[in-house]
Amino acid sequence: MDVAAPPETRARTAIAAGVLAVLGGLWFLTGIVWVSLVLGFGQHDLLVPGQLTDAVIGLLLLLGGTSLLARVEAGRILCLAAAVLALAATIVDMVLRYQLVFLIVGGPTGLGEPGLRMVVIAVPFVALLVLAALPATRRWTRL
Repeated sequence: MDVAAPPETRARTAIAAGVLAVLGGLWFLTGIVWVSLVLGFGQHDLLVPGQLTDAVIGLLLLLGGTSLLARVEAGRILCLAAAVLALAATIVDMVLRYQLVFLIVGGPTGLGEPGLRMVVIAVPFVALLVLAALPATRRWTRL
């Protein structure tokens, strides 16, 4: 006999993942402007790769989060893909900073240490991966 989770449980994981994705998307989109304001507008050639990365990941997270909140299965897949991209971008950011290559992805954290910054950024996206991958979230999008 298959016992399904109550609808409230399924909704909680999906809504939490959707809200986390939307907030993460807004944070990445904030990073586009934030980096320019902090570092100055005269260094556009150094800032463009990070800003493009912020734009792509931010838009994917926003689209995935809103689609997931609308109970669309593709939103869950977009959230998973965007969370993986966000984690990869923060790892590349940290590695390149240690190589003294200037690439900044994401919005403000208030942390200057690249390793600590990466850990703080990674925590919500690991949580998003877990929440979006849960079977309860998948079931909620199929109802």
